[in-house]
Amino acid sequence: MRRFFSKRQKKILAMISGNQCSICQQYLDPVFHGDHIIPFIKKGKTIIKNGQALCAGCNLKKGSKI
Repeated sequence: MRRFFSKRQKKILAMISGNQCSICQQYLDPVFHGDHIIPFIKKGKTIIKNGQALCAGCNLKKGSKI
């Protein structure tokens, strides 16, 4: 099972979120994080349905929480 979202998946996640972080609503930097809603470590799949676009700060704060 793949751990990281592909470039294509990340583009889709950014489009879905309106190019904003799904948590803090700040506009995304060109290098943003593709995050698993249900963390990969907790058996979350690397699919669009389980993904969200986050800024680095929000993703690092979230860690492996749901």
